[in-house]
Amino acid sequence: MHPRTTVARRSTPGRAQRGYRPSAQRGYRPSAQRGKSRAFTLVEVLVTVVIMAVIGLASAAVINAIMRTSEQSEEAIAQLQKLQYAMLVMEQDIRQIVPRENVTGRFVFYDNERLGFVRGGWFNPQGLFPRSELQPVAYLLRDGNLVREHFYFVDVTSASEPQTRVLLEGVEGFSVRFLARERGADPGAERGADPGPDQGPPPTVIPDALELRLQTKRWGEITRVFLLNGGDYAEAPAEAPAESSTDAPSDGGSNGQP
Repeated sequence: MHPRTTVARRSTPGRAQRGYRPSAQRGYRPSAQRGKSRAFTLVEVLVTVVIMAVIGLASAAVINAIMRTSEQSEEAIAQLQKLQYAMLVMEQDIRQIVPRENVTGRFVFYDNERLGFVRGGWFNPQGLFPRSELQPVAYLLRDGNLVREHFYFVDVTSASEPQTRVLLEGVEGFSVRFLARERGADPGAERGADPGPDQGPPPTVIPDALELRLQTKRWGEITRVFLLNGGDYAEAPAEAPAESSTDAPSDGGSNGQP
């Protein structure tokens, strides 16, 4: 007998894998071998939202506080600059008071929160403007503001309209005191204060010092003392044109002989 010869069938790759289901034979579960994906819960989302809201509110509050502080600082600086400017203008006016009677017949007049005088040094280059270098000035309270008035000419009339400028806002009170003595008195005599703030110094006397008090809403009471020139200033008279010199006869006679 001849031995049985078995011939192995060559299987094609397509046939060998056709119908092969490893998942069905080995119980393969793709979802079991991959990592499980887990989403946020509702509580976690709410906590995150609350934390972000608190951080946002805190940041907004800090920014708002910084902006408010910056605005207050800028406002305080602006108010301080206005106060300094008002004091500078008043100092320039008061230190240049001259012995020139104003419309009240006094050198310096103060009554009912109104201070008036004539100052010098009003710049007029080469007489360009039709006015002198003297300027009538008045300070008064009006609607809670410190107002400065001035006229173009010293000899004003009732029809003259002053030039008005608000120097300082928020002023509740304005008072002035003087330190003066009669001119020609003994230099060693004691200098006393004026009898009363509402009377002013004597009509023909420039005070030696002037004390100014302002009651303001923002800064409270402000007191300044200004030293004056005591009336030593006088406006320089206009120089007369020089006359041409001619040969005059000698005292001996018209012919010039002795």
